[in-house]
Amino acid sequence: MVGCSSPKNQFEKGNYEKAVTLSIKKLRKKPSNQKQQSILKAAYGYAVQVSAQKITQYQQSTDRFKWDKIIGQYQQMQKLYTELLICPGCLSVITPVDYQTELNEALLQGAQVHVEEGLAALKTNTKEAGRKAYNHFAQAKAYRSDYANIDEYLLQAKQLGTEIIGISRIPVASKGLEINSAFFLQQLTQALNDLNYRFAEFYPLDYFVQNPDANGNKPPAPDQIIDLSFDDYYIGQIYLKETRETVVRDSVKVGSVTDSLGKKIPVYGKVEAELQLFDKTLESGGLLNIAIIQPSTNAVLFQQKIPNTYVWENHWATYQGDKRALTKEELKLTRGKELLPPAPQDLFYAFTRPLFDQTAVLLRRRYRPLK
Repeated sequence: MVGCSSPKNQFEKGNYEKAVTLSIKKLRKKPSNQKQQSILKAAYGYAVQVSAQKITQYQQSTDRFKWDKIIGQYQQMQKLYTELLICPGCLSVITPVDYQTELNEALLQGAQVHVEEGLAALKTNTKEAGRKAYNHFAQAKAYRSDYANIDEYLLQAKQLGTEIIGISRIPVASKGLEINSAFFLQQLTQALNDLNYRFAEFYPLDYFVQNPDANGNKPPAPDQIIDLSFDDYYIGQIYLKETRETVVRDSVKVGSVTDSLGKKIPVYGKVEAELQLFDKTLESGGLLNIAIIQPSTNAVLFQQKIPNTYVWENHWATYQGDKRALTKEELKLTRGKELLPPAPQDLFYAFTRPLFDQTAVLLRRRYRPLK
């Protein structure tokens, strides 16, 4: 493995830039290494020659984005130039070529192409085109951060490409129960916005019916609506199960006797107790319906139903007899007591906790392309 990563090995494989990089590392440690100097001289000469051939080939291409490849070549060679400048052992055998002027010109040409493509995309005035334009403008800015009006172009593209998504109030279909699901809506909205989607913003649906602000600006209409509803939510009956059993434990010290010499001798025997176990349960359950709707056409873009149940449990015990017959777990249960079941709202919260996680994962996957 060491041999495969040697300058000589990389040179023989035609990986000239890699050979140069490895030679630089060795010559920094030992500047007088003539073998490495010889490899560096040959490898750098070939690297310059091959890069020049590629650049000429790219320049003659009719590919609209040929400047991306040209920039890549100049950046690689300029990186070698920078590394060679801080390697005294290297400068004694070669004079590195500075490509910064050519790179700057290529960056300007590449930025110009991406800006032109971005502006053309903006003219089609679609969400997808807005996102495409944003990517072009972002690439242009990466090439030339001072390109004229680039930040304004990025803002326009982002505004066009962003999906405004409303999340509906979540009705709970439940017989005779007053259930508030506002917390689910608030947490879900916050969780989605915390993901910092580049092209998606999430709001409660109420946001879109608010009055205009001080400047008379009305909230934009949503492009999509996430419609959530809990179908057939129920809270069942309380079930109480009682179990009685006799527990026996052997080899327990039950006392002691004194022998003829006055020495106390422990006495072991069986102990028992009557244990009464109580198991109290209350089940709640329902179905979360998730639908993504396009308001302009009322088309359902996505729909899925997620079932869930939650069982509240209360366990305790009482006993009569010798507590030494009880295990640690049984003794712990005897310290418990019967509890009142949670309020309906608390049961609903516990029921929705796993549904929240599943919903968040599902929506993250759904809107991943807007990241």
